[in-house]
Amino acid sequence: MLILSVLQLAAPQATAPVPPVPALEVITVTARRQPDDSATIPSSIQVIGRSDLRQGGINNASDIGDLSAAVTIVSTFGSSAPQIYLRGVGSNDVNPSANPGIAAYQNETYLASPLGQNLALFDLDRVEIVRGPQGTLFGRNATGGTLIFHTREPDAARGGEANIRLGSFGQRDIEASLNTGDFGQYRGRFAAFVRKSDGWTKNLANGQRANDQDAAGGRFTLVGEVTPSWNINLLVDYAVDRSGMTGHSGLGLFEPPNQASPPPPGSPPKPCDMTRLQAGVCSNILGYVYPSDPSKQGYDRNDREYLDVGGTSLTLSRVGDVNFRSITSYRSARREVREDTDASPLSIVALDFDNSSGAFTQEFLFDGKMTTMTWRGGAFLLHERLATTNRFETLGTLRALGVGFIPDPNFFAFGPFRLNQRYKQNVQSAAAFVETDYQASAKLTLTAGVRLTHETGKFATQTLFDEVIANPVLSPLRGAKVSTDAISWRLAALYAFAPSQSAYASISRGFKSGGFNGGALFASDVVGPLAPEFVITYEAGIKWRSSRVVSGEISVFQNNYDGLQDYTLRSTPPPSRQALDSADARMSGVDASLRALLPLGFSMRASVSLLDAKYVDFVDANGADRSGNRLRVSPRTSSNFSVLWNGRVTPRLGVRARVTYDQRSEIYFDNTNSPLLRSPSSETLAASFSLEDVERRWRIEISGRNLTDQRTLIAALNIANYGFVQQTFAPPRAVQVSFSTGF
Repeated sequence: MLILSVLQLAAPQATAPVPPVPALEVITVTARRQPDDSATIPSSIQVIGRSDLRQGGINNASDIGDLSAAVTIVSTFGSSAPQIYLRGVGSNDVNPSANPGIAAYQNETYLASPLGQNLALFDLDRVEIVRGPQGTLFGRNATGGTLIFHTREPDAARGGEANIRLGSFGQRDIEASLNTGDFGQYRGRFAAFVRKSDGWTKNLANGQRANDQDAAGGRFTLVGEVTPSWNINLLVDYAVDRSGMTGHSGLGLFEPPNQASPPPPGSPPKPCDMTRLQAGVCSNILGYVYPSDPSKQGYDRNDREYLDVGGTSLTLSRVGDVNFRSITSYRSARREVREDTDASPLSIVALDFDNSSGAFTQEFLFDGKMTTMTWRGGAFLLHERLATTNRFETLGTLRALGVGFIPDPNFFAFGPFRLNQRYKQNVQSAAAFVETDYQASAKLTLTAGVRLTHETGKFATQTLFDEVIANPVLSPLRGAKVSTDAISWRLAALYAFAPSQSAYASISRGFKSGGFNGGALFASDVVGPLAPEFVITYEAGIKWRSSRVVSGEISVFQNNYDGLQDYTLRSTPPPSRQALDSADARMSGVDASLRALLPLGFSMRASVSLLDAKYVDFVDANGADRSGNRLRVSPRTSSNFSVLWNGRVTPRLGVRARVTYDQRSEIYFDNTNSPLLRSPSSETLAASFSLEDVERRWRIEISGRNLTDQRTLIAALNIANYGFVQQTFAPPRAVQVSFSTGF
């Protein structure tokens, strides 16, 4: 309301007339692996531009959901491994061996490892959200869609930008970029950032702050003309993160012990009824009742995440009768996580993850034109290696009191134990693909494409006790292999009523790789492989741009999934014992987006998503029939609205204000649809207000996120054997002030 009041006061006091409202820009996208007008592509696409990213305070891939109704992101860790969902499709497997259902790209480079997919978003030009299976041109692990993060290209003129941001919870950020300008046939751009904050969760056990932020990174981009027909684009980047994880909290499941009349020794804890559970008055297995305020929790150790992500990509391109591009990339990620899983001052469950991955990709792209046909094709190669060490410790508080380890595998979960799991995974993937557009008439374009994929994967794992016993082998060294040949394809038709108005229909088949169970700790656990996932999607939509001031699109779709990959937490102890499942599911819905320029300097952007996503044939690893349940992380309704006002205080001094409203209906975090693993519907409000001198190239901005201080649950994991549900909440209200300048 404060922002709206400022707008009302500022508009009549302007000393210069509001400049003419410009026409909406044509949205350029790369959903066909080359720049195109979005209106000419038979796919549902949303683009988030540079100014929206900046004013939205977007720092990581996990934040993209704040600006798009179609995207919902679960971020259990914070800096790594986001679980991205589009139209209810994603992956709920938190292990780094998992295959995501949403493909992520930095420019033209595939980001294979989930460890590095929550890359720091700095110096970006735009983000493209391409909904639906990308089975032809993107292909690998894109049954739900593709996110493409476009970094800014070097400018011809020498100069740069700098931004300093200060905010709530000790936030202090610096971002800077520098263009070298043209030197000969080349130009370069340096960009870097430093982000720090004190964290918004107070550790009641030691008075310190949790989920603090400490990250830095840099990127260098070089583009140029090697010869009159050959161009080069080189990108090198590296980022480090030493932040605290997103602060967990908990919800107890057992009746607290009665101090006046304690139960007999050895008696099992008594579960709480649902009314008391939802009231938050129940305890975990050792009798601890969690605070109701997620920003005030007690931890016996602060969660930490140490992440190093970097890589390089080299694109060589040739323009001719047949255009050619070679995209070579290597990316590495190393992560160490120290998690207080039970989120209490007692040592109940503590997990350490040490992961390292390296992925090499090579892609060749060709495209050309004939009289009535445009075609695109190429080949894709991937080699990825992953090495993981996971350490599990339970009931350390009891160990400190003298309770010993119980070696009987049927009972040891009820006493203290330490485990050490190691696994390695190697994946090789090769694909060839082609797609053609046939101009059947002046207004009708027919598209057909096919992709052939061959993948092999190897997985080996072993689990040892970290206990002094005669035989420490809990699970012997075991391995699994998978070899998959898959065909994915796409058929589409687009009818152009006018150059900026079109309707389309498509049917496509997407493919997601099979995988392995990175949570297989015990000899009885199935290592895998999990069968690949396939989807058939039917979609139809309309796109329009009218009078240069209004543009939008609306699409309807139905996804039919065969072998949808789902990760189930087994009910048998200990809680880390997890298994892979395969389900059939159906999703249908509507996506719509709108942009409009309004009178008096106002403009607006909106996106709305309606979704019905259910399992249709699914018996999970616990033997329970989940058919008819809603898919995890699939809100029935979601919407995102943004209103922007641009004006002038003086001919040189501009003013800008933005208000963004985001709404999500309830979601479930697992296939049981338990009310304990549910996030209620939420509404959040963000706003920004800035003054800028265009000629002197400076800007001062004040902005706020979650202005209504909404307490939003963004992840939940049922660890029932130890009497709690692990909960993760989004940050509370935060305000920041930034100063930017060009030079």
